[in-house]
Parts: sequence; structure tokens; C-alpha cells
Amino acid sequence: MANSDSSAGVPVQRLAFGRRLRALRTRAGLSQTAVAAAAGMDRSFYAEVEAAIHSVSVDRIPALARALGVGPHELFQDPPADSSQDLPPCER
Repeated sequence: MANSDSSAGVPVQRLAFGRRLRALRTRAGLSQTAVAAAAGMDRSFYAEVEAAIHSVSVDRIPALARALGVGPHELFQDPPADSSQDLPPCER
């Protein structure tokens, strides 16, 4: 599959989205519990979205953006420059 991480079969877009969420959440100084609650989601589901186990529907995007204090479009942009500390060393 051309659009997936060859080691896990996870779609590249899902991996990128989870990393962006984590970077934005970390930058905002929020816990997964706080973001999930503000977005009206279960914490364990939110954690699995960050981990690229699950994806969210388009209906959840505005709520996630509000919870993170960003515009919806920012969930689909490259992570903030200072978020490289949030990625494993092999992905920096």
C-alpha cells in the first residue's frame, strides 16, 4: 500500500494527524484527558487517535481544534517547529 507505513500498515496520513495532535496538545500544555474532555471524546479514544490506532470523523475536527485552541486548518499543517522534541529521535 503506497499510502501506509510499511512496517505497520498504518496510513501515513493517520500517523501525521496523530503527531500533529500530540504536538499541538503538548505546545498548549494540555493533557490528553483535558483535550478529550473539551472535545467531547473519551480519553482512551483520543489517545488512540494520537497513536494512529484510530482516526476521527470530519465531524470531530472543529471540536478538536477548539479544544487545542487552534483553527481547524492547523490540524492538517506540519507540526510547529519546536515540536521535534515530541517525536522519537528517529523521526526528528
